[in-house]
Amino acid sequence: MTTADLPTVGVDTIPEIVVEPDETARQLREYVRDHPEVRHEDYRDAEDPLTESCYVLAEAYFHAQGGEDSDLEVYRLDWGEVYDDAEGAHWFLREGETIVDLSLPTPEDGHGLPWDLARHRAFITGYEPSNRTARVLEALGLDGGDRE
Repeated sequence: MTTADLPTVGVDTIPEIVVEPDETARQLREYVRDHPEVRHEDYRDAEDPLTESCYVLAEAYFHAQGGEDSDLEVYRLDWGEVYDDAEGAHWFLREGETIVDLSLPTPEDGHGLPWDLARHRAFITGYEPSNRTARVLEALGLDGGDRE
């Protein structure tokens, strides 16, 4: 399930949402659109590959910005905890109270999502880039893509 597939839920306040905070984010988003194969195999149906690339985009941006030395925090929203018939998860970053979500086409696409239900956590691979993320970072010449 992707954010584009979900109904909105009532929220009292809409947090600040940024989808392309800088040139690095722009490069990552462009790369995913040009190379949709970086999406996980379970998510390859959307017209815009961004909407199915939350994990790789969040992880790549996190590492490109300095990883644990950055001000970014990793969050995961489990759809099964929000909607009765939903599966999957949505990964994004926070910088303070600001939502940083490179997988949303526009900030408005994040309005109505239950951001407050997300949990702070590490990526699936901890704080080392996954193989997919390492390939993206390496292809763009961004720091953080080295895996031992």
